Amino acid sequence: MPRRGRKRKKTRTHVVDTDERIRGGLLSNDELKIPRSLVIRRGKVESELTELVTDIRKLMRPYTAVNFKEDAKNRKVTLSHYATSLSTSLGVTHILALSQNSNRVTLRVGRTPGGPTLSFRVKRFTLGRQIRAVQRRPYDSTKAFESPPVVVTNNFGDVSAAPHVKLMRITFQNMFPAINVSTVKLSECRRVVLFNFIRRDMSQVSSDKKKHVGDDDDLEDEEVEIRHYAIRAKPVGVDRKVRRLVEAKIPNLSKLSDISDYITGETSSGAPAPAVLRPGEMSDSEPEDEDTQVVLPGKYRGKGNNQAQKSALKLVELGPRLRLKLYKVERGMASGDVMYHAYENKTPEEIKALKQRKEGEAALKKRRREEQEANVARKQAAKDEKLAAKKARKKEREEKAMAALRGEVANDDGGDEESSSEEEEEEEEGTESESYEEESGDEDDSEAGMESDED
Repeated sequence: MPRRGRKRKKTRTHVVDTDERIRGGLLSNDELKIPRSLVIRRGKVESELTELVTDIRKLMRPYTAVNFKEDAKNRKVTLSHYATSLSTSLGVTHILALSQNSNRVTLRVGRTPGGPTLSFRVKRFTLGRQIRAVQRRPYDSTKAFESPPVVVTNNFGDVSAAPHVKLMRITFQNMFPAINVSTVKLSECRRVVLFNFIRRDMSQVSSDKKKHVGDDDDLEDEEVEIRHYAIRAKPVGVDRKVRRLVEAKIPNLSKLSDISDYITGETSSGAPAPAVLRPGEMSDSEPEDEDTQVVLPGKYRGKGNNQAQKSALKLVELGPRLRLKLYKVERGMASGDVMYHAYENKTPEEIKALKQRKEGEAALKKRRREEQEANVARKQAAKDEKLAAKKARKKEREEKAMAALRGEVANDDGGDEESSSEEEEEEEEGTESESYEEESGDEDDSEAGMESDED
């Protein structure tokens, strides 16, 4: 009989340590070092601020919670709660919280779980949709957000900068993954995030305000501007018309008799060729400056951007735009000592007195909490004791009721036996009385018969 079915395939159940498995474990360890962010809004905010949260999440991609939904009951929860609950389970390393009151918009950037926390005032912001609305050829590519952006910090100074300035620079850099120049792929460098530190001479600014009233009245020293760009590359060294063909932008050649008419711009007779460009095809700015031209070390996105090809780089703004002012640095996660404040300066004695007052308030709060917990425990114990006594009384009543019920049943059984014996005795007495009455009746009848005979 021929063999039926496929050949049996052996299934291995033991684990084989291969180089790929070891490499995968090392890769997971490297991924654990990647910073991951969470952008949230706290309290009630306007719709524009909600859209700004979405734009910032887009800027922080791909290592951020893009579709995170804030629960309405958690919008007033402290940042330390978010840090302790999400830093361990989701691996979140930075929390960016936007809040709003009647006067200003505040952005807090905190390092989980123990801080520090940088508090910024959002002086101005522009949404991404507002930037795209004024662009002639906006950039639209979802693949550009699959890799982290290149971080550029400008004008933050060197090691001699102020401590809060160095802390800002380090915080901005650590929010994004570090780029290893020796191993990075050119095709992954698709976006740029710029942090520009602005220093101003306030005396000069005040004099300019008097001349130009109403222009930038809220300018301050040591502000930070944040911009978000996409990198676009175009091949150079060839004619623009040829480059359009290379980029697969085929023009309308129906009015031409030959492709050479499109390239040269003239027909075979020497007459100028008809226009073949569609409306909107001309770029608003072509990157023909030699400073922007580079030789690509590898293939880059776009037609004609091959290895060793000379291409011109152009930055297209994606949004959002932010202008921030650092006004406070706290040691903990939105709590702890104030390490820096832009508007309040305290002497060492005032700082010491404030620290002692805070420690006293914390000790008083701890003592009151312990007293409250002790009172709650005492009341709960009294409540449990009362409940146990109530249950004991109820059980005792039930037992007494059952005992009484058992006694009544026993009495009922004895009574039934006595009543049955009495009934039997009554029946016997009844039969005896009936027999006696019959006998007496017979005697009366015999006496009456004798009297009748005598008569």
